[in-house]
Amino acid sequence: MKRWSWMAGAALMCALVGAAPAAAEDQTYYPPPAHYGHGPDMTFRLRLGLFTPSGDSDYWHGAEQEFTTKTSDFEDLVYGMDFIWNMHQPVGIMFSGDYYEGKNDMSYRDFVDTAGREIFHTTELDIAPLTAGIVVRLAPEGFPVKPYIGGGGGLYFWHLDETGDFIDFGGNRNIIFNDSFHDDGTTFGGYALVGLDVPIGTYFSVFGEARWDWAKDDLTGDFAGLGKLDLGGRRLTGGVAWHF
Repeated sequence: MKRWSWMAGAALMCALVGAAPAAAEDQTYYPPPAHYGHGPDMTFRLRLGLFTPSGDSDYWHGAEQEFTTKTSDFEDLVYGMDFIWNMHQPVGIMFSGDYYEGKNDMSYRDFVDTAGREIFHTTELDIAPLTAGIVVRLAPEGFPVKPYIGGGGGLYFWHLDETGDFIDFGGNRNIIFNDSFHDDGTTFGGYALVGLDVPIGTYFSVFGEARWDWAKDDLTGDFAGLGKLDLGGRRLTGGVAWHF
């Protein structure tokens, strides 16, 4: 995990935490858009935060046993956007798109080269979910802060790459070679979420949100035989919303 990623995520979450008490203290009521009650109430949101893979699959367990890595090393920034169609209060239909790219260098735990140096390669995992779900707001209209819950599912697109030095254990010499391995795929998955929205005007608000994803896919191609790849994990994000 890069330090700048931590700093960006922490700064965003601190801003959201600071906004909530201020909104609750002044008890300001921001009226809904002018068309409210005469048509659909739409919301567009931009999110930024941190994704931590859960690592509950054959691939992740094998990597932790053989290489100097752990799943939390792949924690990194995740970007997302949502479009919410509030058909009936307090329920809305939400369409979401996200993108995560995690990268980490790892070396063999029990082997070094003839000069005593580590034998390492770089692993990169990209995940891009496209999902649809339901959002339920838990506070009445006009409440200064607006908690909500939700869930849904959709398609999880992914790419896995490993590039660097590896050991060929097929012979007696354990030859070191340089190569690249790749696999990608698409699978179905689901998520649950909980969040808090804080209005900062008639048409805008800030929010903080936690999502938990569940998705797994079979590894094929260059990683055939390594079992399943867990694409799930925890997303802690925050952002801004435009209501229209």
